[in-house]
Amino acid sequence: MSLELSSDVTEVLSPSSLDLEGSLVDQVHKALRAVIVEMRLRPGSALSEKEIGACLNVSKTPIREALIRLVEERLVTVVPKSGTRVALIDIERFREGCFARLYIEVAAAAQAATLRSDAHINQMKANFSRQREALEREEYWSFFLCDEQFHALILKAAGLPGLIPIMKLAKVEVDRIRSLRNRLGVRRTEIVLREHEAIVEAIAARDPGRASQAMRDHLGEVDQRTWALGEDHVLWSFIESVSKVPARTTFGSTG
Repeated sequence: MSLELSSDVTEVLSPSSLDLEGSLVDQVHKALRAVIVEMRLRPGSALSEKEIGACLNVSKTPIREALIRLVEERLVTVVPKSGTRVALIDIERFREGCFARLYIEVAAAAQAATLRSDAHINQMKANFSRQREALEREEYWSFFLCDEQFHALILKAAGLPGLIPIMKLAKVEVDRIRSLRNRLGVRRTEIVLREHEAIVEAIAARDPGRASQAMRDHLGEVDQRTWALGEDHVLWSFIESVSKVPARTTFGSTG
């Protein structure tokens, strides 16, 4: 199975990429982060401040600040004599993300079962309905976004909303590989939906033990997740291919 990812930032960015929320730096950061995490831009691709500015109609200063943020998130790297590039896929970081999710979200599910309010359960059920509707319409990116919101709702119900941005950063490589799976049509959305239902039911029943086990079953053990990744030869070969700078990329000024 082949999948072409763009190596040209001008093909994936436009003024409409900015959501007009927050500062200009925030908007540029979100737009660039989205094309990287959603795997619309090939890992290893050059990021030219000049080209990004032309695409977004934005000056260099907010672009430079946004890129600094992405470097701090390890989504962008500065390569000597090559310039600024989208970071390659890092399997060790994928394992770290799986580990963080497993041990934080399993505990959060148990705590949510103890602390949750009726409002929290209503929000989870409404989110679950949106997941089911997205699956029925085969809108897999909408399903992915609902999935993200679902896990954030559990952290909120556990009284841990401050962990949401921390988890977003910790699992970024997990999200990039999930995006790859989605783009390659390697999906387990129906299974995920059933697992989410079990989590909601356990939290609603105020059963911490059942909630933590349901979350553990959903996320899987770190070694199991990594092994499963290697067992999927199509996905693994593609990860290897996008973990190398494409030969056709032209090196030069990123200004």
